[in-house]
Amino acid sequence: MSRLARTAGPGLRAGALILVAGLLGGWDGTVVRTVAWRAVGFFPSDLGRQVRLHHRRYDAGIRAGLALPPSWRVGPPGNLEKALRSQALRCRDGLLRPEPLADLVEQLGTLAVLVCDANDPLAVSDADPREPRYAAPWLRYGRSVAGRVRLVYYGQDPALLDRGDLDRFVRDTLARSSRLYPFVGEEFFRTGTLRSWREIDDRSVAFGVTGVALSHAMTDLANLAAWVWVEGGGARPTPLPTPTGHLGPTVTVVLGGGLPERNRPKSGEPALPPARLRIPR
Repeated sequence: MSRLARTAGPGLRAGALILVAGLLGGWDGTVVRTVAWRAVGFFPSDLGRQVRLHHRRYDAGIRAGLALPPSWRVGPPGNLEKALRSQALRCRDGLLRPEPLADLVEQLGTLAVLVCDANDPLAVSDADPREPRYAAPWLRYGRSVAGRVRLVYYGQDPALLDRGDLDRFVRDTLARSSRLYPFVGEEFFRTGTLRSWREIDDRSVAFGVTGVALSHAMTDLANLAAWVWVEGGGARPTPLPTPTGHLGPTVTVVLGGGLPERNRPKSGEPALPPARLRIPR
């Protein structure tokens, strides 16, 4: 234990622990912005239009979230659980007052940061004593693979949207991230010594953890945005189609582009032969 830790009071020691924990989170601004904007595609349609209309306010909210005190962005001894719940309620209450929609959009940007933090395994736990050695490499690794990870949307959360159980939703999010936490350290020390993040390829457990965590972050933010919208009097979004008999979550891949034929010239001979049917007089 350092001299500062031995001589400081309990409050100062706790504050130092929170500060250190705040430096060990894995998602940086680039990753957070990627998730935050991908999630907008799964917002209620009217709310999504407002976010795109006030896109600068959404980005301002993200910047505000990234600048929050470290104690708000990590789990115990930090206050991430409380901060996430409070920010979700802040968004809902703003819609009920009502406040200008541009203000709501900015608050949603801050909510996006806290949702990403809650889905960052290194932000919700510090059980591994080796974590300070791989925390910074994990940050760089997350940034390096963010463009290659395929985000998926896991569907609506019935307990949140049907029963409005926000507390359960927040607790389950943090618990899910805690279950992913051990895999990160195992990957970095797979060879018995600390590996460089550059040695971890896309077939690794770390790549899978990153994809699952960021996909859940995108899905959680979409669900919280829908909850805010419904609690504030908006229409509940129509669930995406689910295959008949499917009992698990809805998995929707975020596709890029569209039909490859969309940009082809619209002139020339028709692709199908002329119709041979004769219409009766």
